[in-house]
Amino acid sequence: MIIDGHNHILTAGLYPGYERFIKEMTMGFFQGKGDLPIDRDPIEADWTGLEYLWEPIDPDVLLRDHPGVDKCTILAVAPSDYTRYEIRGTVDVAGVTGVEGPKTIDKGCDYIAALAKKYPDKFIGMAAVNPKYRGVKAAVAELERAVTKLGLTGLKLYPMYDHYAVNDRDLAYPIFAKAQELDIPVMIHLSTTPVTDTVLMYGWPVLLDDVARAFPNLRLLVAHTGFPWVDECLILGARHRNVWMDVSFFNSTMTRRQTYEFLQRARQVGCPWNRICWATDYPGFEFPDTLLPKFALVNDVAAEDEPTIPEADMARMLGGNYARFIGMDWSQQETVEQMRSNEESWRATIKEKKVR
Repeated sequence: MIIDGHNHILTAGLYPGYERFIKEMTMGFFQGKGDLPIDRDPIEADWTGLEYLWEPIDPDVLLRDHPGVDKCTILAVAPSDYTRYEIRGTVDVAGVTGVEGPKTIDKGCDYIAALAKKYPDKFIGMAAVNPKYRGVKAAVAELERAVTKLGLTGLKLYPMYDHYAVNDRDLAYPIFAKAQELDIPVMIHLSTTPVTDTVLMYGWPVLLDDVARAFPNLRLLVAHTGFPWVDECLILGARHRNVWMDVSFFNSTMTRRQTYEFLQRARQVGCPWNRICWATDYPGFEFPDTLLPKFALVNDVAAEDEPTIPEADMARMLGGNYARFIGMDWSQQETVEQMRSNEESWRATIKEKKVR
């Protein structure tokens, strides 16, 4: 079983704030590609042809865009209404979830739970809460409801987007305490972002060291391998047996050779491969049909005298490690066989798309 542990769905807010957010998120990438001007700030007309970026992410399209992937984690976005992006949080603006009533960020967990129930063999649903939106008690209560009433698997936090530190003992620790009580895993965005109304310091993965020590029985996952603070993230994984990481977004920034070197670097600093998880950050800058073979065939770039990554370890990174993080059954042998059967088509994709 191959699992993409990091996907976004529906919309992450109401318009016009959501559109503004997506433009800030993607502008640098499309300027680098030559699709947007670099000698001035893009105006409305410059975005013609890129409107799909802020359209709702349909669940059936998400699944179609994941060939060869068995399960996808879908993430709620935590609600907020105090940043320049106005009403931010998961909203079903297209009405595909079946959740009744007004379209509101207060139902973000309900929307994700509805999709997880509609596609039980495909989707793993994660809740999201924000202690600065309506207070800590409300966030803790919403987390308990999301898990015990809605049946969501775990929690995703967005500290830098929501303007609090992950090691804030007043704002964040009560949420971690509730998650530990519920025995659920917690994913945290600890990385940079092109979006400006965020607090860069709160994306620093070193802040999670306090949390890992305070809650040693709580399963924690650093999203995006802490990019660009990758070494700091790997040190967290080396220090704490309860810290996992996913390579979502980070893998879009790397060539296959750089991916190979990252995995060897993990070993060098003592971070075991059994807590590194493949993921995409869909619908990010590179799609799953490219990211999967790019990661799965990383041994192809090893020189003759360099060590390769054992097949079993690669299978665990493609699904088993994340399955263990969320407490789900997983078969190593089945995944190894799946990798072998897909190898030829993956190599064809690498060749056709000229993946570096």
